[in-house]
Amino acid sequence: MIDVHTHILPGMDDGAKTVDDSLLMIRQAIDAGVDTVCATPHILGGFSLHLQERINRAFQLLVSRIEREKLRVKLVLGSEIYVRRDIHSLSRLNFFSLNQTGKYVLVELPLRQVPLNIDRPFRNLLLDGVTPIIAHPERSIVEEGQFKVIQDLVRLGALTQINAGSLLGHFGRAPRQAAERLLKRDLVDLMASDAHDPDARSVAVLRKSFPEVCRLVGKVKADELLFDNPSRVLNGEEVISGHGAAANMEVGQL
Repeated sequence: MIDVHTHILPGMDDGAKTVDDSLLMIRQAIDAGVDTVCATPHILGGFSLHLQERINRAFQLLVSRIEREKLRVKLVLGSEIYVRRDIHSLSRLNFFSLNQTGKYVLVELPLRQVPLNIDRPFRNLLLDGVTPIIAHPERSIVEEGQFKVIQDLVRLGALTQINAGSLLGHFGRAPRQAAERLLKRDLVDLMASDAHDPDARSVAVLRKSFPEVCRLVGKVKADELLFDNPSRVLNGEEVISGHGAAANMEVGQL
């Protein structure tokens, strides 16, 4: 499996605190059948050279430890960017994109809220040739109108990534129901761990949730969410989305 959303870099955000925590998370990923991990630290403020240097130092430190301990996993770099009006400025900063290809960025919405006029920054990214991937939209949806906003962003060309833990109820009943609804309507492109630590929110959740994804949408779709599409994203290749028809359905049909 390929995990495109983790907070595994030591000391960068509310994820792994130490290198030892990061290495334990890496070992858990390997045990869960994950062979590629994308480190996606939170970007909550501006995009600066200083921030790039901090992230890169933490990334190179972890890569060196992985190599020293001969852990069989590939670590790549990206980020999770909190949505903001000027987010399209990232089109000139490949460093913050997933695997630094300049093709895909992981965008976080406020929890339990989908802001008004959210389509504008997404449109600007798409016009600049960058595809936004909405991180865990199921954690933002709390009412019908918000589901429609996500549906409209998908229609524009955005992709979506749900958290594996959502399907296991780790974030509560509403996110679980929203994740199932998105899956059943073919409005999901990727699933990831959004791992933050070796304990409560570990990469192991991918393996634990796999049977549930297969039950809901079948193994072929599960493989697409955890193998095929993540590989295309990290390689900067086009993701062939099958949810165009679903995105154009009336909300009442969903």
